[in-house]
Amino acid sequence: MLEINSVAKKAIVWYLVLQAFIIQGGSIESGDVSFSIRLRNEMYGLKRPRVVYRCKSSEKSLRWHQSYKKTEFTWDFEVPPFGNGVVIHQCHFMSSQGTADVIIKTLSMTSILCGGHVCKYVIRPNGIYFVGYETYYPHNFFLRFVELVRPVVKLVEPWKAWSPRQLKELRAERNRTRSEEDREYEDEKEEHD
Repeated sequence: MLEINSVAKKAIVWYLVLQAFIIQGGSIESGDVSFSIRLRNEMYGLKRPRVVYRCKSSEKSLRWHQSYKKTEFTWDFEVPPFGNGVVIHQCHFMSSQGTADVIIKTLSMTSILCGGHVCKYVIRPNGIYFVGYETYYPHNFFLRFVELVRPVVKLVEPWKAWSPRQLKELRAERNRTRSEEDREYEDEKEEHD
């Protein structure tokens, strides 16, 4: 009689465990995973801390943005679930320090490294940084098969200095794009001086 009760108890426990898995399995959505990328300007200690940047992916292209010290810009996008798709953003940055081209690859599993569904990047005087987490394996013999996570602020791309040719082209373009009213104003100003 005691064996029958223990078999019945085991059957009830297994039934409840299976029900929990079935209920959780039915609640998994098959839609895409929402992500955001946040860019923050931390160009401290510079006369001209302004940064101009543009990011684009295969699905959409964001317009050019001007970023001043302590400002942030965030945009949202969707990533296919379960790590079977990648969203790649190509970002081009320009500042008084030079230019930088950054490629940001996002998978649904990236949320572990971003500390959630917002991946943070920081613009600093020496380059573009990723602020989040990285995985590592301890050197301890007993823990060598365990993957751990630690916080990191990692330089993704340093600034490339402006070449003389680029500077000449930028100045020529700036002079070409000035309106006629701006030129007249400057001519009048020169006449008065």
